[in-house]
Amino acid sequence: MKLTKSRTRALAVAGVALAALAITAAATAGTPPTNEKVVVIPYAFTVDCSPYGFAFSIIVQGEETDRIQTFYDAGGNPVKVVDHGGFVETDTNSVTGKTLPFSQTWINTFDLAAGTRTVVGKAFMMTEPGQGAVIRDTGRVVFDAPEHVIFESGPDHQVLHGDIDQLACTALSN
Repeated sequence: MKLTKSRTRALAVAGVALAALAITAAATAGTPPTNEKVVVIPYAFTVDCSPYGFAFSIIVQGEETDRIQTFYDAGGNPVKVVDHGGFVETDTNSVTGKTLPFSQTWINTFDLAAGTRTVVGKAFMMTEPGQGAVIRDTGRVVFDAPEHVIFESGPDHQVLHGDIDQLACTALSN
């Protein structure tokens, strides 16, 4: 997946925080699954569109929501962590003021024994009123531990095989 530094950092920070939360829960839990409280994380950042030939930045404001479940084997060891999550944000062209909604609803399943992460759902969706989807990444993708794609299915994987920032800059340039 080709993500830029700003979005990669945001995803990495969220992933590390979720993994730490799951490990903490695992250390104190027994065999029954644990269900963590819903976590809501507001965020804001900018994306420079000049590397893609555009003279503007994207002002991003949104909110990520995650609900974590951890599953254990008979010995009380964590074997699977499931993140029911997503985000809703508004991306704004800093020059024209054009805005587009951007969202995600997905399930991330971390198989701790196999060392894989499976993503299912609407990974990324940006729509333009009257036009429809301008960025769409939906389906199922399985990654190995170093985050290489080992399986994918579904109708659209624009972000998986592209640059999310370039796609958003292009959508907001019109």
